[in-house]
Amino acid sequence: MFYIRKTWPVLIILLGAQFIGLGLFAKGFFPYKSILPGFAKVDEFPQYPNGEEASPPEPLFDRLVFMLVDALRSDFIFGENSGMEFVKSLIGNRYAIPYTAIASAPTVTLPRIKALTTGTVPNFLDAVLNIAESDTSSSLARQDNWLIQLKNSRNKTISFFGDDTWIKLFPGVFNITDGTTSFFASDTVEVDLNVTRNVIPQLSSPEWDVLIFHYLGLDHVGHSSGPHSPLMFPKQQEMDDVAKTIFETIVKQDDIRIKQDENAKPTLFVLCGDHGMNEVGNHGGSSVGEVTTAFVFMSSKFQQVKHVREKMNSVHDIQSLRYYEVVDQIDLVPTLSLLFGIPIPKNNLGKVMLDVLEDSDPLEKLRMLQLNAHQLSGVLQTLWKTFDRDPDVINAQGIKDCDFDNGEEKERLQCLYWIAYYYHMKALGFFDMDFIKNATSFYEKFISESSSRLSSSSRDYDVESMFWGLLFMGFSAICFLMVITSQKSKQMLKSQGRKRLEFITLSSILGFCATLFASSYVEEEHQFWYFWIQTLWVGLFINSFDLHNYITDLRLALTLIGQMLLVRLIRSWNQTGQKYAGETDLRFYLNTSYFYTMWMLFFGTVLLLTTKTLLEIRFYMEAKYLKRRKLYKNSQLIVQLLVVIVAIMITKYKLEIGGGKELFPKIFEIIEIIAPVSTPVTLARVIYAILAFLALWIIISSPFKRINQTAQVSQITISTLLLCIATYLFILLSRPHNAPLYILYYIQYSLLIRWIRLNMKYGIQISPLTFNYILLCLKFMSFFSLGNSNSIASIDISNAYIGVDRYSVAIVGTLTFFANWAGSIWWVLAGNLIRCEINVYFKTLRSLDIYNGDSGSGSSGPVDDIGSDDFDSEIFAKDDPENDDLFFTPKEDSDSDDDYSAPLFVTSTPNSLSEFLANQVAKNINDEEVAEKRQIKSLVTFLNSTYYTTTFHSLVTFVLSIGVTILKDHLFIWTVFSPKYLYQIVWCTLFQLLTEIVGGGLICWICGNVFVDTGDEVFSPGF
Repeated sequence: MFYIRKTWPVLIILLGAQFIGLGLFAKGFFPYKSILPGFAKVDEFPQYPNGEEASPPEPLFDRLVFMLVDALRSDFIFGENSGMEFVKSLIGNRYAIPYTAIASAPTVTLPRIKALTTGTVPNFLDAVLNIAESDTSSSLARQDNWLIQLKNSRNKTISFFGDDTWIKLFPGVFNITDGTTSFFASDTVEVDLNVTRNVIPQLSSPEWDVLIFHYLGLDHVGHSSGPHSPLMFPKQQEMDDVAKTIFETIVKQDDIRIKQDENAKPTLFVLCGDHGMNEVGNHGGSSVGEVTTAFVFMSSKFQQVKHVREKMNSVHDIQSLRYYEVVDQIDLVPTLSLLFGIPIPKNNLGKVMLDVLEDSDPLEKLRMLQLNAHQLSGVLQTLWKTFDRDPDVINAQGIKDCDFDNGEEKERLQCLYWIAYYYHMKALGFFDMDFIKNATSFYEKFISESSSRLSSSSRDYDVESMFWGLLFMGFSAICFLMVITSQKSKQMLKSQGRKRLEFITLSSILGFCATLFASSYVEEEHQFWYFWIQTLWVGLFINSFDLHNYITDLRLALTLIGQMLLVRLIRSWNQTGQKYAGETDLRFYLNTSYFYTMWMLFFGTVLLLTTKTLLEIRFYMEAKYLKRRKLYKNSQLIVQLLVVIVAIMITKYKLEIGGGKELFPKIFEIIEIIAPVSTPVTLARVIYAILAFLALWIIISSPFKRINQTAQVSQITISTLLLCIATYLFILLSRPHNAPLYILYYIQYSLLIRWIRLNMKYGIQISPLTFNYILLCLKFMSFFSLGNSNSIASIDISNAYIGVDRYSVAIVGTLTFFANWAGSIWWVLAGNLIRCEINVYFKTLRSLDIYNGDSGSGSSGPVDDIGSDDFDSEIFAKDDPENDDLFFTPKEDSDSDDDYSAPLFVTSTPNSLSEFLANQVAKNINDEEVAEKRQIKSLVTFLNSTYYTTTFHSLVTFVLSIGVTILKDHLFIWTVFSPKYLYQIVWCTLFQLLTEIVGGGLICWICGNVFVDTGDEVFSPGF
């Protein structure tokens, strides 16, 4: 029979294959979209449909002020509670034309700027590049856009102030720049003042043509405390004041300019957002709040436009945040191009907004529609090379044969284009309003349908790379499954309850893989993990009555009831996903009506954590300095003092940043005396330094001998201390209302340990498969319980700048990962601690059994660590697939009929009692004891656990890759499946590889190398 051994080399090879496949697949699935090269030129404007030569369209405006407010959701201007009263008054007085603009996912800054300037639907990989501030590969220097067209075609001077993403996107375009970093999300004041200081000086300069201002403060307010933050209304008022200054200034200047030069045109002022924000304050996904943003076109010219009055009577859909007319965000590009008489960028997919052109001559409007249609037909030629971009409609034969209802996309679009050209030609000849209306109607149909078709097909997959990626990932996943399932079962007797639980576990894994093909399940993945962890608790609850012992059954059942209650409470803490994201949760109450209660819970969390840490330090120091009492007391006092200082500093930081110091002024004054650090950045850095020192102190001072009983207790204490220190870090990187969740995690951990001990005490088998899957469920459940989801919008970057005063992609990226995966990382550390507890508890039970003369015992006195190298080399040194007599070694040169000596795990001593006990064990040992020993080993060894979790991630990644390949043309491929795939990449690389394998392995080594299995044996995986 074929066996694959669980060894580190095999693990490394299979992981290498998995990541090679993942890289190849990501390269094929997230390529840069191919674009039409070059820039449109003025002399390339098409002729009129009747063959007459045409000059470029006459510009309607001379100058442009483009003010982009990051995360300007539509209701922030148009809603009843908006603070932008001046802009609303302009709309009411007919000086402004308002729109609700819909942004496509991903709703993050970089791809949205691309959309606003090129008219294209950016590749989803731009969402990743959005965080890499030093990246220049996404530059638009070679892609057609309206900034370069204004500069080249109209010789405009362009100046920019604000988010320096623009400076990297458009190198060499701006005459004057003053950039600010977009990722320092904790700054809500200075980042805007640095822009506003340029407004009046630049407007006062006589030489400007185009001014672009990008404000970041409103977005940072959202990230820090959400759209309903007390800071949001003042920030809206601040933006309104800036808009008022700009509008009043340009109106005065326009009056003077037009009086001095009758050919001068007015100035256009555009106020818009790049995206919105959800109810938490984040963005990146496709929820209503994230995709709805505001467009406002302002000019003194618009007061004369008749249609604006009717526009104010539009019915508002407040629930979906849709006010006035709804347009696509990319529609800005052809509209601005035609308003300024420049060529439409080559790759534009937007539609001209006719409302802004409503006051134009009917034939001029037809000409602008023709230019938009002609430009889109050029993009259609990238799909269908035979698409006729310049039809000869003078001969109407093609029109007569045209049938736009035949179902074929190309033929339908070609037919609409021909008919629009035909009626346009007729309108030019006869100026008949029927011809004009028909031409307008067919142009609009063609433009709308072409834009939709091109937007949905703007994907350029590298199918070959995706295929090879699937091949490598498939090989890795299949081999991992073979490693797990092909081991020969060795005396692992399974109860019906255990089989039932393993069936539930396997059903859950297969069910999860099936959900990866459904967009709704991907969006609501948290429901799966909450459901299955509860299902496992219920299954274990039923199994708890198998012993038919009332007291034991009751103890097991109560621990599981406690687990179920905790899951229900944790489930209610943060609503996530899409369907119920806006529903009321405990987070909402704690941040509104029960704000005081939230801080009391925060104080209680820090107090309980500090008490736990101080007690663990005392236990640790007593074990370490058992014979040096004076040194013990001094060292203990210093370390405990540092812990108390960290707790106080974290409390101060959260009170100052989270708005709690006004609620507890007396407490804050006392804390300031104890921790007189002035700035939050410095305070956070001091906290980092102390936590790092404490962790380093634990690591350096933990060289215990594993045979020593004190060392066994210290192994648990070391792991517990590292978990406590990490919890301080996670609380610092979490929002205050989420801090109590870590206490709930601690209670879950305690109940799980209690349940495991009861099972071990009464000889109930624990399946390694079920055990590791429980830990896996807890890791995923904790991830979602902190408010995360499979949407980019749930990535909380507000805590990624704690202790950071300037942007660094490495530091901010690391803090972003720790802040968002804090719950899952907590359970990685807790999982190591659980394995340590199992190891020590098992040795304690075996020692007690031997001491009491229990013939069913499998060990004595100083038992080696179950997962240690000593245990591996001794107990399993003679392990052979065909030989189950594992605990004995043949005597050499013995004439005795007894071919076996005492068991290897019993230490030989001159004590006669020990020898007697060893002989008793040797006589009574049986296969069931071997199975028990093997089963405990399979629970505690780090390598075994790593194989289980890695197999799960490898299988899920492979299945998800198949899913996105099959669904690559699905409607929600970019809004649902692509974000999920990005998350899966993070789960595999940063979490599974770096955190669980590298980080977890390092911690196991620090704790005495008690779990790190050398892989020199083959054992039952528990299937």
